[in-house]
Amino acid sequence: FTLPLNYMMRASFVSILVLLNAAKCCIGFGFVPISKNVRSPVALTSRSLLKLRSSPDILPEQNEEIVTDAVTSRRSVLNRSLSSLAVGYCLPACKANAEETSAIEQPFTVLFTIQLDSNKPEELSELEIECHPDWAPGAAARFKELVELGFYKDSPFFRVLPGFIAQFGISADPAFNKQWMYCDTSDKEAVKLCKQPLPDEPRKVPNKKGTLSFASSGKNSRRTQVFINLVDNSGLPNFLDGQGFVPFARIVRGEDIVKKLNDEYKGNVSQGKAAYYGKEYFEKVFPRLSVIRDAKIL
Repeated sequence: FTLPLNYMMRASFVSILVLLNAAKCCIGFGFVPISKNVRSPVALTSRSLLKLRSSPDILPEQNEEIVTDAVTSRRSVLNRSLSSLAVGYCLPACKANAEETSAIEQPFTVLFTIQLDSNKPEELSELEIECHPDWAPGAAARFKELVELGFYKDSPFFRVLPGFIAQFGISADPAFNKQWMYCDTSDKEAVKLCKQPLPDEPRKVPNKKGTLSFASSGKNSRRTQVFINLVDNSGLPNFLDGQGFVPFARIVRGEDIVKKLNDEYKGNVSQGKAAYYGKEYFEKVFPRLSVIRDAKIL
């Protein structure tokens, strides 16, 4: 159990205020240890005050000078003490803040190698995607895991709607889809290995052009499908921000490639059949889809 950093800092400042008041009380009422062998500013100040109180021969104007010097000295000592105290309290908090920041995974880059035209397998294009765990840590981690697993290899852009989105995320391998997209109750092994959907996350950045978000069908339903925003979909007319779609990455190279994705099939692909049959369904029914031939972490 660890207190959040803001509570730690509040507690630190409360402690400083308590010690400040205690210091004021001690010095104000003369409760300062005095040693004949220690000539600290505090001790000297206290001796001046005691001399003032016990010496009837001191003139009134001398009294004022002694009091002024004593108060100034006490304030100087108090300020130096509080400065040291503040540094002592703040350094651990600053260190904790730095450790907390470093614990957040840094952005990473994913490279897609895309075949735009099914009739030209030798012509491949690259799409570079920068993923930001600080935007949506769960989504970034899931995407990274799927890329490393090879889930997106030979996966097509099965839903391309000009002026809206380009969607991918149904694997060419039906075994992957059984495990990650749905739990085939007739396959006991698939049920055991079935991955749970991602819990929802708060949105930190808008669904601007070039950002990537996981598709979902309701609350806590994000799995493998991802879409690229082809335009600014944060507000009118699509309102993706208001519908809970959370960007986790953005395109940093190859945005012109996205414009060339085959959009002739629009949204006609049956996602259920595609998930069940995989590559066989795509190639027989929708042979001209643009396909992700490879995906890797740089």
